[in-house]
Amino acid sequence: MVTSDFFFVIFFATILITRLLLFIKPIPSPTVGHFRIHHYMYGVVLIMIGLIFHSVLLFAIGFGLFIDELTYLLMKGKNHEDNYSKVSLVGTLIFIILVFLLKDYLVILFR
Repeated sequence: MVTSDFFFVIFFATILITRLLLFIKPIPSPTVGHFRIHHYMYGVVLIMIGLIFHSVLLFAIGFGLFIDELTYLLMKGKNHEDNYSKVSLVGTLIFIILVFLLKDYLVILFR
């Protein structure tokens, strides 16, 4: 049986690993034409795949990638420094806390 704790650990680890890797080696997002691909987009795809294939692991990774950039998107960040601004970090922390509080409801589909 899938536990909400497993979901949260994978979700949180995804954010930590993503932040750490991008802090150590900030690389620009790939660009297709004039369209810039951000990691939240991979997250949305993984969320859908996780739901379709009933995989809490893919869902948690995708949700982590999405939540990691959500504050950056809401504040209309434009560069790497915006992603590590105080507003972005505090906003991401707030979303992490919300996910922790709602983790039992987020995994209901996987039981």
